[in-house]
Amino acid sequence: MKLLLGHIFSVSIKYVYQRGNTYYYQRKIPQDLLPRYPGTTHIKVNLKTNEPAQVAKKVRDLNRQYESTWAAMRGNSDLQPLSIRQAAVKLLDQYGLKPQPADNDEHGVDSFIGLLQRKHEAYAQGDPEMYESADPEEYLDPTELEALRLLNEEPKFRLSDALQLYLHGHKNKDKKKFRADTERVWGRLITLIGDKELEQVTRADANEFVSRGIAEGAKTTTIERHISILRAIFNVALVEREIAKQNPFLRLRIPRLGEDSKTREPFDNDQLIILAQECRKEDDDIRWLLALQIDLGCRIAEAAGLTLEDLHLDAPIPYVSIRPHPWRTLKTKSSKRNVPLVGVSLWAAQRVIQAAQPGQLFAFPRYTDKNECKATHASNTLNKWIESRLGVKKTTHAFRHTIRDRLRNVGAPKDIQDAVGGWGKEDIGDKYGLGYGLQQLKMWMDKVVLSAF
Repeated sequence: MKLLLGHIFSVSIKYVYQRGNTYYYQRKIPQDLLPRYPGTTHIKVNLKTNEPAQVAKKVRDLNRQYESTWAAMRGNSDLQPLSIRQAAVKLLDQYGLKPQPADNDEHGVDSFIGLLQRKHEAYAQGDPEMYESADPEEYLDPTELEALRLLNEEPKFRLSDALQLYLHGHKNKDKKKFRADTERVWGRLITLIGDKELEQVTRADANEFVSRGIAEGAKTTTIERHISILRAIFNVALVEREIAKQNPFLRLRIPRLGEDSKTREPFDNDQLIILAQECRKEDDDIRWLLALQIDLGCRIAEAAGLTLEDLHLDAPIPYVSIRPHPWRTLKTKSSKRNVPLVGVSLWAAQRVIQAAQPGQLFAFPRYTDKNECKATHASNTLNKWIESRLGVKKTTHAFRHTIRDRLRNVGAPKDIQDAVGGWGKEDIGDKYGLGYGLQQLKMWMDKVVLSAF
């Protein structure tokens, strides 16, 4: 279908259709693989966005995912899509049944077996010899075969089970982004090698995950991050299930790791001044969020997830307390810190407090509530705005590189730079108190305040 970009241009994106304000990805399952997708002929996914760029990105990712799955299925006749097992569990549920080792009701079992028996009889068409010799695979579809296996066999511990075990005990299991990121990476592994028993996953499977990622154009550092997720899930599963097996994702080698990464260009002084001045002109919560980052050098999530109580404007030295919250954790222990508010960041914090409504908890309720901090949404919006004002593609994360450069250029010691950006190897609170520490930090940060702001 065609998606409108602005008022002039439109672009055609295959495999997308619109219903109301919702866009869907829909693609035919290849004819040769249809037998392994019983009951359906198409893949259909709600894209959950109507933004053209996001639609295009999701469609590109889905195309890669399913084409990879189909290639793997063609190379292995025993490989089934994960949906087969899910469909089998649903089929059993229709009869009030659960996979072994559940204590199932005999009436439910009899009803389900009766369904399979009727299919057996229909296939034999009254021929006793055909009835006796028929293999279940000849008259049952893949979902029914899987349901029968789940009902009768002692369950095997599979990759999908390992994911649930890992998430169940993880401290961030209720964090929507954490779950989504973890499920997406684990899903890529299952897409590639199938929902194998955990003990059957090999080093060759792990290396294939790396090779496929490189072939599909993923950055090597992204693959490294995905490998760390897979390794963590395997570690938990191997320990909890007492499986005597070496983690296949341990010490994997990624060819030319990091050589394809792009250096983030920091903002120069003129660009910072333009952004600060434009923030003051527009003077809204989106611009306050960006302005906070300019002279703090904090991560977008660190700023977007602040509460009003994190902004200490009545202190002798105004400062922001960057600390973990249920809706937004911090990247590392050393990310917890107190940083003086100076320059345009002080102005932004003052505007947040001045504009706060009675009973307001969050500094940026547009992006944060008690359940989550939508830092990615904020980043996408601000990155586009930065490009529109400067005419160059730079992201909010560049403020972190920039604040280090600015401090370095005025001679600030490395431990001061680390304290401001949360780069140290220890909790900043162990080294800098709220008195002397803030004074020391402010002395250096005052040296980098934008002169034209």
